[in-house]
Amino acid sequence: MQPRYPTLQVPPAYDPNAPERVIGEWRRSMASPGFWLRVILTLTLYYWVYWERNKIVLTNRRVTQHIAYLIGGEERSVSLHNITEVRIHTPPLGMLLGFADVSIQSVGGDRAPEIHFRALERPAQLKQMIFAVQDQMRAQSKR
Repeated sequence: MQPRYPTLQVPPAYDPNAPERVIGEWRRSMASPGFWLRVILTLTLYYWVYWERNKIVLTNRRVTQHIAYLIGGEERSVSLHNITEVRIHTPPLGMLLGFADVSIQSVGGDRAPEIHFRALERPAQLKQMIFAVQDQMRAQSKR
């Protein structure tokens, strides 16, 4: 078994005419409290800025995608009457962990999906709920 760190060696004698070369590298220890404080702070910022504010909301009339940036954001909505296709693409890791990419296409939209959300949790449930609400709307309008 090799040691985790290489054994100490005495550097070669100093030669002012030799080209510069790396003798070793050192980094901040992951065991220090400062490292873990930075990790927790970074994850908290990620959660607050990105994860918590990026979502898809399904109502009884529309699907809305909230997109957050560091400063500002964007919102896209598609009426349930106009949705023609809900496509789910599941990457291999998504099969194991339960997420997929979802694209929602509407009537009148060109080739690009109106709403595209990467790594969405429970994508099949969203698709099923969209179609269930659409079916209810159609049944209601036939009365």
